Amino acid sequence: MMRTKTLVISLISVSMALAAVSCGKKNLKDPDASKTGMTADTATIPALDITESADTLSDEGDIRGGEFISQETIQTIHFGFDRYALSDGTRAALQENAAILKTHKDWMAIVEGHCDSRGTIEYNLALGQKRAKEVRDYYIRLGVSDSTLGTISYGKEKPLCEEESEACWADNRRAETKVKAR
Repeated sequence: MMRTKTLVISLISVSMALAAVSCGKKNLKDPDASKTGMTADTATIPALDITESADTLSDEGDIRGGEFISQETIQTIHFGFDRYALSDGTRAALQENAAILKTHKDWMAIVEGHCDSRGTIEYNLALGQKRAKEVRDYYIRLGVSDSTLGTISYGKEKPLCEEESEACWADNRRAETKVKAR
């Protein structure tokens, strides 16, 4: 009994000592922290220098506010599994869409990238963004103003079809162009 009591007391003492050591000196204020608002742990982290390539700095349209809606005359295009490149058929549809967008100067457009249910959330968000950007870039090459076009990826979050079949997956691999009045 005495041995068990000693063991319990020793374990408690060691646990408390470890807790005290592990918590010591964390988040102490840096003397200059009052100027920067940072703790000692974050005050020494260097600022990141972010440089972007010219192709990522194009002016993208403002997609905030208002509801973008589908137009019957603007076609949705579809992609192959794990693909974001435009086919000849999708280019033809996008040429028709671009002609419509160019005649409606009062419209802002958003290109939504969508994926099927296979793959991780992160992978599908990235693939959906590549699809949306590919469509947007093609619209710009066709003469649609880049400041009227925005992109967004929904990945696999907004499927048209919920079934786990090839036909359903094919419907979900798409880019939709929706519009709103400026």
